[in-house]
Amino acid sequence: MSYQSSSEEQMWALKEFLAKTWKIVVAIIVIGLLAYYGWSYYQSNQVKKSDETSTRYSQLLTQLDESKSDSVKELVDFAKQNNNIYGVFADLQSAKFYVEVLKDYAGAQSLLTDALTKTKSEPLQSIIHIRIARLQYQQGQYKESFESLDKVTGNAWIPYVNDVRGDVYVKLERYAEAVDAYNVALSSPSMVGSKENIKMKLNQAEYLKAKQSTETEKKSADHEAEQGTQLKKAEAEENKN
Repeated sequence: MSYQSSSEEQMWALKEFLAKTWKIVVAIIVIGLLAYYGWSYYQSNQVKKSDETSTRYSQLLTQLDESKSDSVKELVDFAKQNNNIYGVFADLQSAKFYVEVLKDYAGAQSLLTDALTKTKSEPLQSIIHIRIARLQYQQGQYKESFESLDKVTGNAWIPYVNDVRGDVYVKLERYAEAVDAYNVALSSPSMVGSKENIKMKLNQAEYLKAKQSTETEKKSADHEAEQGTQLKKAEAEENKN
């Protein structure tokens, strides 16, 4: 069989195949084009939506006014409506306003809890857990504060965690543990901006630890003296009899 006749047979077979399947081929091409342009439209639409969300978030930040307690309302609404990173940032900024301006720690905690549901980023989650722990400390929820700190992952956060732990230990009058926690916090270079404050808290904890130790020793000595006195009285009564 010659090369030419073989080529002609192949062309004939191709024409026959196309004649039978051209509808399928056209359908595949059309579907492919629709998928391509549909995906391109979707991507373009997502970028546009993200830009609009970013712009709106920035506008709401500029509207925050510490002299107007209700200026945070729109930012809170924005956070509720956006289950994305801008929703997380809006929750964080709103919580900050609640703490610093409204002094509403429970409200701030609720916003931070909402932010946790919108991100799987471990660094962000750790920051949020630490902030929640601080708010729980402010509200006297010491057990819950420890539980929040236990959820923090990553060695980078150890000094921040121990700073809060120290505060909680002081409130619980566990001064020796507070001293240990503050020392861990101070050992990290990342705490440069907070070192003076932590040193003050450490000094106070060390003073309270020493005072507690002295009081414990005094109570122990008084208890032993009391027991000795009672024993002597009992011996004296026994000798009389």
